[in-house]
Amino acid sequence: MQNKNLVIGTFSLVSIGLLIAIFYSPIWWVSLKAPQYPEASFPQGIRIHFHVNKVDNGCKKVESEEKYEEEALNCKHEMDAINHYVGMYPIAAGAPVERAVSPFVFVLLGLMIIAFALPNRKQKMAFMGIGSIAIAGWAYTTLYSEDGLKQQSAPYRDDLMSTMELTPNEIEGWSGVDAIKASYEEALARYFPTIAVECDRYANQMTYVDLYATQDRPFEELNDLLANAGANSSIMETFHQLYDKIKSDPTMTAEQQQQEFMQRCEVMSNKVGMTDVERSALMMQITDIVFIGLLGAMLLIIVGLWKMENAFNWVLILVPMALPIFFILDYAGWLWWFGHHLSEMGAFTVKPFMPTVFGVGKVAQFATYSYPNYGFGLIMLNSVVLAVAALIHLKSNR
Repeated sequence: MQNKNLVIGTFSLVSIGLLIAIFYSPIWWVSLKAPQYPEASFPQGIRIHFHVNKVDNGCKKVESEEKYEEEALNCKHEMDAINHYVGMYPIAAGAPVERAVSPFVFVLLGLMIIAFALPNRKQKMAFMGIGSIAIAGWAYTTLYSEDGLKQQSAPYRDDLMSTMELTPNEIEGWSGVDAIKASYEEALARYFPTIAVECDRYANQMTYVDLYATQDRPFEELNDLLANAGANSSIMETFHQLYDKIKSDPTMTAEQQQQEFMQRCEVMSNKVGMTDVERSALMMQITDIVFIGLLGAMLLIIVGLWKMENAFNWVLILVPMALPIFFILDYAGWLWWFGHHLSEMGAFTVKPFMPTVFGVGKVAQFATYSYPNYGFGLIMLNSVVLAVAALIHLKSNR
């Protein structure tokens, strides 16, 4: 029995070391290659590295006879600039909550692994109880207290400041939730206007549409005026349709024009779907739900160990073992979101699509490459280590 506990404890410590390495390692990489990015200057294309709490620039300095760079091209910004032409939101719009809560999740996984290695139920419950209280306090103060952002991981804070071009003084006093909200809203609005489709707000602009139509002045002269009023492309199209209608039927009264605009705008707004303002509010709700879910999961484990020790003892090891599956599902889910929530303000119109999760894909003239990085190899190795520990425990019980 003592030998078994020693072996399982050793494997658990190895797993904890791997979790720490995983947290600071690039998990996946993505690269774009195209004719305008020659291999001599961009040997790996426009490349980025995904971590559990940030996204890194994957490009290195190029030093050759033909070209010398003082510093490496920021391929994270370059990829955002490329993607926005087809209406894709910046990288920072992806997984904002997951990146923020990753430290708490990884510490919880570590607690579960150690608890699995402890020899009896009382020790497991006591360890999980004390650890859960510590995680709950840490998560709450980080997310919801003033200046809580200081308790976040350094890579997360550095990525936040780099992406938003902020200094440490400018994020002074931010809570973790403030950081999530600010970075998400900045990402949504960086290339595309954050405009809620509120038809009442734009209806009074019909006065100018009527004026230009009845005077037979080109609609294009209205563009700046309507854009400054906040009209996005869908509302601009609605105005253009009514401009043509007023020209063909100059007898329309102002009241009829207003009614016609409201009818068309309501139909258009229902097609546009969720606005960026609503998305931001939803993300704040999701943050609260994830925090409550984290508390609930820890409580469930403690109660489960008390009531159903055998079953929940396996939960302690199987959940950390499934980390590769959780990562792939989350990564693929966010890729789907990026490809199916394209802004209508993009320069080119493309149909919703599923970006490549693994392998080589094609978007317009770009070849896309998406493959695991060495961090994902560490995740797989960690699952193997935990599987061995679980098998030793199972064999011992039998």
